[in-house]
Amino acid sequence: MPLEPGNIVEEADAFVEIEGAQALIDWLGFVPTFHDARLTEIELISSRSGRLRLEAFRRTDQTDEKGHFILDRHAFVTLTLNDISTVQLEHFAKVGIVNRLRITNAGKRYRLQWDSSYGAEGCITAGNLSINFEPSHSDRAGGDAA
Repeated sequence: MPLEPGNIVEEADAFVEIEGAQALIDWLGFVPTFHDARLTEIELISSRSGRLRLEAFRRTDQTDEKGHFILDRHAFVTLTLNDISTVQLEHFAKVGIVNRLRITNAGKRYRLQWDSSYGAEGCITAGNLSINFEPSHSDRAGGDAA
């Protein structure tokens, strides 16, 4: 779908357009907001490129014997950005726990904005964005509280 400058595409629509996103959607079963994902790396390179690395999962509606939601589909997710034009970061010195990560598209630019329940949060605007993920065989599956 062609976009004109100033037209804002809803988060789910913008996410689906990203290279590599459909594979992650298929793995998780939904368009992720990355709620409670650990933001483990923020890398920015002077060539206007960078990446965010998250440890994400799917929260099921089932609970364990302690009443904690059972988590599955753990994955290491890398968001790779190119042609970065703006960066705003707060609480950068700490690994973050993402409350919600939003990806919107305005014209030919992607805007990633996340708030955190702990640690780093911010906003990055880039001309190109791709997603890669690697399933994790985490021993946390089946017992974490979300």
